[in-house]
Amino acid sequence: MTRWTVAVFEFQRYFKWKQELVSLGLMILTVALMSAWPLIKGWVDKDYKVALVSELAAPKVDGYSISQIRPEALDNARAGLGEVWDLLVLVEGDQLRLVAQNSASWQDKLVPELQRWLQQQLIAAMPLEPAQKAMVQQLPKAEFEFLHKDSREQNKQQQLIGGGILILLSIGVFSGFGFMFTAITSEKQQRVTEQLLTLITPSQWIDGKILGISLFCLKTMLTTGLFMLVVIQAVRMLSDKALFALPLQPLHIVLTLVFVMLGLLLINSFMAGFAATIDDPNHSSRSVVMFLPGLPLFLVFSAMDNIEGGMMQFLSWFPLTSYAAMPMRMASTDVAWWQWLGSLLVLVAFLYWARAAAARIFELGIRMYGKEPDWSVLLKTFLVSSR
Repeated sequence: MTRWTVAVFEFQRYFKWKQELVSLGLMILTVALMSAWPLIKGWVDKDYKVALVSELAAPKVDGYSISQIRPEALDNARAGLGEVWDLLVLVEGDQLRLVAQNSASWQDKLVPELQRWLQQQLIAAMPLEPAQKAMVQQLPKAEFEFLHKDSREQNKQQQLIGGGILILLSIGVFSGFGFMFTAITSEKQQRVTEQLLTLITPSQWIDGKILGISLFCLKTMLTTGLFMLVVIQAVRMLSDKALFALPLQPLHIVLTLVFVMLGLLLINSFMAGFAATIDDPNHSSRSVVMFLPGLPLFLVFSAMDNIEGGMMQFLSWFPLTSYAAMPMRMASTDVAWWQWLGSLLVLVAFLYWARAAAARIFELGIRMYGKEPDWSVLLKTFLVSSR
């Protein structure tokens, strides 16, 4: 019961109804602005006026008003730069020369369009047969044949889900880093530990912290994921596309939440134990070690370009990365039941051991003031139980 009391306290420390309502209001405001953004952008933006000095027919590019002028009017066009014209384009053989008063970002969008236009004009002027011109202008076709229908679209959706899971995990991991580091170091500096140790055991204390902050991190991930899903749906609606449907079965969703929660408990166990060994966070050189939990996410990210490969399969079994790798595999490809079950059991067993080791480090750290334990003592305490 005491563990849950600490867990509820740690969760409520960061969960504020006003903050949640403000976040919800900002989410609604963001969707409204995104829906109105094309209209606002079209009303505010102007069509840039471009003078094309060439005998060739002027191309049409959205956002630009391109007018064809005769070479004889070049001097007048140059004199009108900045007032009449925003850009002057001269076609000199197979090259383009662009004249403007200042460099601007809108010019970067126009240049590739003009290059493609001139390329097509030059190809059209070559003494080639129509079939040869078509061959030069077009890239060779490459067509896929999939035995399972709609597999390409499903694959894109699965890759999107996998990337989203990794992003949300990064948010959860680094949120836990900030909350756990701040909570433990501030309590230690304010000498709160003596009072708490008279009421609860170090084991109950660390369990409550790990559970409460992990639940809050999970809540943050779910809220952010919901916001991302709403934004994706809004973008698809603006593009006149069908609403995005999660390509996941209910079992996969439940398993993903289980893996993610176990991963958060594992990472926060490490953070709680190690943060207790830092005496002064402003001057300790050990603070950088708290960023190590981000390394497993980087490893999974580096292997996500080949979900079916051997590296991702290894990462989905290795307990320090399985909480991120296995959900991505399940979201992107078929995973046999014995694989996710075996990975889950390995992760649970490792979490049980890691939590006990972190509790020993935590108990050692919170009882020390004025100095930090040596690395050798930390390693011995982490690996060997004193009981």
